[in-house]
Amino acid sequence: MKSASPFAHLPGPEPMPVLGWRGNLVRFFRDPIGYMAPLPAAYGAVVPFARGGSGAVLTREATQGSVFGFGPSAAQAVWSQTGTFHSTRVPGPKESAPFHRLTSGLFSMNDDRHRQQRRLLQPAFHKTRVDSYLTTMVELTERAIRAWRPGETRDLASEMRPLTLAIADKTLFGHDPSPGELTLGERIQEVVDLAMSLPAMVPLNLPFTPRRRLIDQSARVDADLRAVIERKRATGSTGDDVLAMLLATRDEEGATLTEDELIGQLFVLFFAGHDTTRAALTWTLFLLSAHPEILGAVREELSSALSGAAPTIEQVPRLALLDRVVRESLRLLPPAPYAVRITARPGEMAGVLLPAGTEVIVSPYCLHREPDLYPEPQRFAPGRWEKLAPSPFEYAPFGAGPRMCIGAGFAALELRVVLAILLQRFDFELAEGARIDRRTTVVLSPKHGMPMVLRSPGQKAKAVSVRGDVREMVDLPI
Repeated sequence: MKSASPFAHLPGPEPMPVLGWRGNLVRFFRDPIGYMAPLPAAYGAVVPFARGGSGAVLTREATQGSVFGFGPSAAQAVWSQTGTFHSTRVPGPKESAPFHRLTSGLFSMNDDRHRQQRRLLQPAFHKTRVDSYLTTMVELTERAIRAWRPGETRDLASEMRPLTLAIADKTLFGHDPSPGELTLGERIQEVVDLAMSLPAMVPLNLPFTPRRRLIDQSARVDADLRAVIERKRATGSTGDDVLAMLLATRDEEGATLTEDELIGQLFVLFFAGHDTTRAALTWTLFLLSAHPEILGAVREELSSALSGAAPTIEQVPRLALLDRVVRESLRLLPPAPYAVRITARPGEMAGVLLPAGTEVIVSPYCLHREPDLYPEPQRFAPGRWEKLAPSPFEYAPFGAGPRMCIGAGFAALELRVVLAILLQRFDFELAEGARIDRRTTVVLSPKHGMPMVLRSPGQKAKAVSVRGDVREMVDLPI
């Protein structure tokens, strides 16, 4: 006889008719934000995935079911007690050794293993090293927009992808991809998208099935990464890119990263280093296009401080309004809207006891909408950051605690540098009739792209009425 769920006493969403909690699982994967967003107001800080349901959502190891943790107290428990709340592997085909290697990086490690590997990676993301990449960010951004002309309509979601991929390629591997070249990052993206799709989770390894595509693509990416490592070693591990540094790094015991460890770390770093930044750039430009008065104020700041030039590393911290715009964009539309942990031992979250084997889902998206922390939480209001000073567990677009994203400083610099260049060159006006809906796999992105009309800075863009479920996430002026 199946034992009752340990969370049967907690209120939560009703199981779907006939399908039960598995129907809730389908609803969640179709629209994680739509599923999560109403829960804290309706049920509180700790909410079972489905009332009475004991199934796991994303983690095979979970034996006690899944719960959501909402609010700063839950966030602090999960992100600070790393010995209790363990990170998990991306679910995928057990029969694929390449997939296992690719997903064995820092994000899936815990305890001593995580600390040892993070120490090996940390020098490559020291502030001095990150600052040295500014020139590369500027050069690649200028190159990416060289052919842009006022009056054109361009899909910024698509345009930001090759730019962030090129920056990741150059800074991680020292490789400068040719225009139109299918990059390693695009192949990595396909692995991630397949791994997070419901069809690929069906254990059916037959030709032409999503699972087989995931297995085949994982093998190709694994081989590509191995070839990149071999080429870098053949050149004597020279260069100022991240891979060159990782090949030369030793910890205090003299240990280095093995080839399998390098493959896992590079896969994670490449994905995390471009797709979240692409999404953040796209959403920030959308929010500014919907608020022309704020866009105009940012441009005035940039014009006064930079006079049309790209920012230097000394100038970036002085762009106060741009900084507030980026912070507010990451609050309102965080690229990584949720994270998953599993309890390795019994623990407590927001006053609720969790047995070992509980899957826990925390959401920066929901955390950033706590009305007690952020009045009018759906409103894009960069001015709130003039006085706002939230704790790390109240504002966490890159996570928090010992497992905070190791590339947060890199992403913060890239966002400000790219925006400082784009916003001096163009005004952005959403194309008439555009529909902006959300798509959430690992990253929150616009489902149908982000078509924008490019305007010259002197030709003031107008706010355009927006259709789509983005209106559920943001209070828009029109």
